[in-house]
Amino acid sequence: MGINKHTPTSKQYEASFRTLFPQGDYWEKQLANSQSDISLFCRAKLPEFISFRSRMESLRNESKPQSAVELLDDWERILNGSVFRGLDINQRRLMLLQKNKEKITRADIQKIADIFGFDIAEVQLPYRPAFFGFNCFGIDHFASPAAWYVVHIYVRTKDNGEQTEHTEHFEKSIREMLLKNHIIYFFYDGGNS
Repeated sequence: MGINKHTPTSKQYEASFRTLFPQGDYWEKQLANSQSDISLFCRAKLPEFISFRSRMESLRNESKPQSAVELLDDWERILNGSVFRGLDINQRRLMLLQKNKEKITRADIQKIADIFGFDIAEVQLPYRPAFFGFNCFGIDHFASPAAWYVVHIYVRTKDNGEQTEHTEHFEKSIREMLLKNHIIYFFYDGGNS
């Protein structure tokens, strides 16, 4: 039975189950007897398949962070390391989608800041990276150098007041979004870190 828009009846499901069993006289006798183990098994499993089929679209939606509802907490816990139940569902999805971007721009950082009620005034890389060594894994003896990058992020609270209770979550989200070799310093409202 192919996947289509109409919901199959119980008889259609049972007929589909029967096609999964081997061919032959023994199996034909088993399938013809309504009290055989095979027939009883097919009827017993029928409600599970009908339930699964009725939820197929929502299960497919749960497999992507862009449309997940029931499993959104699990997506956040796995990808972000924290669950942000206090935020709007669209904001939570945006944070998940930002997590897996290959290039991080200032606009991406601002999107996360907007979620927590902040405004990014400036992002600076104040120092040239100092090289701490060369990697030489495998046979590539002269690979690109590895470096630490210092990043200063100047943040304004939207009401130019106190840092909100979301500061810790905001900083953690930005740290998770950037690379692990970035050393990030946050400065709030005129330079107070």
